Amino acid sequence: MTKHDIYDEHEGFRLWNYMEYETLASGQEVWRINIEVKRVDEVLIPVVAGDQTYPDHGLAQVAGRELGVKLAEAKR
Repeated sequence: MTKHDIYDEHEGFRLWNYMEYETLASGQEVWRINIEVKRVDEVLIPVVAGDQTYPDHGLAQVAGRELGVKLAEAKR
């Protein structure tokens, strides 16, 4: 699997999206997300694995941000 790590900012939180993908024999990519919520470098919510797969990078990125926002809002 290949990994791609990004983060978004949301109301003082950093929503880390640790995305990984694999290419199937058919050539199709399958993306998975793992989300972590931090405030600066302090981990507030350890890595939470997403429960779905996504057919491309863009959908995985949007889903990661949405899950991160939900987790951050619950932490307030």
